[in-house]
Parts: sequence; structure tokens; C-alpha cells
Amino acid sequence: MTTFSTSALTGAAVSGLTTPTHTWTEDNAPSVDSRRFNCSSLGGTQTGCETHSVSSPFFMLVQRPSTIKPMGPVNPITGQLKNVLYNNFRIRLYKGQTMAGTVPIEAISMFDLNVRAPAGVELSTCDPEEFKTAVSGFIGFLSANSQALYDLITTGAIK
Repeated sequence: MTTFSTSALTGAAVSGLTTPTHTWTEDNAPSVDSRRFNCSSLGGTQTGCETHSVSSPFFMLVQRPSTIKPMGPVNPITGQLKNVLYNNFRIRLYKGQTMAGTVPIEAISMFDLNVRAPAGVELSTCDPEEFKTAVSGFIGFLSANSQALYDLITTGAIK
């Protein structure tokens, strides 16, 4: 089983950041069904950016269901699933930043990835390669379009 990497990970390309890296350090998770990683160091050109602190959080929270559902029952006559059960997995990133004004306040951005995976997707009878390509395609799309995502959020324009 693969574990989450916490070494210096290269961030995606966004204008103004030169070869950004983030080092993640495991912290106490809020439950046994989750893992938490704090950003403990930044590399590359990320001038003015802060790592995790109590007053300005920068952490990832990875969560799985408390009970993993198995694949649903198959109809003995038709060979079809009676109903498809799902397992939900979530990855959240929290990042604090100071909002300028007459009295600066701390605000928190949250990125939320919720994966709704059919129960049993890992079984060879359920074509796990299809799910692997979905994961690969999704992460690849985000990585290749990090600047467009930033522009969308900061300007509201979808190009």
C-alpha cells in the first residue's frame, strides 16, 4: 500500500511562483479515519507566503469513510448489481491569509475534493483500470490547469 508523501513536493505552476515546493509534516488527525499534514516549509520563490501556524493554518486533511462499504449484492438471476453502493473520500486544504483593510483580519481559503467511488471499484471484476485513469486524468487536469484555476477564482472568467 502506498503512503502519502510528505517530503518536499513540487507545487503546480502558477504565475509569480518559481519552482514552488511544499514540505508536509504529519500532525494529529481529528479522527482515526483521517490523516492531517501541516505545511512545515516552503521552497522556491514564494515570497511573503507562510507555513502552518495556529493563527494562519496551512494544512491538508485526508478522510475516508468510517466504514468502507463492500460491493452491493448481485442479483442471482440477472447477474446485475441490485444497487450500487458508494464510499466517499475527502481531501481538504486549508490556507490562511491576511485580508488587507484598516484592521487586517485572517481569512481561510478551503479547497475541497470529494471523491464518490463505487464500492468494490478496487476489485478486478469491476475494472479498476477505469478508476485509475479517472484519478490520473483528474489530478493531471488540475496540475496542467493550475494557472487557469487561479485566474478563474481571482477574475471569475472561464476561458
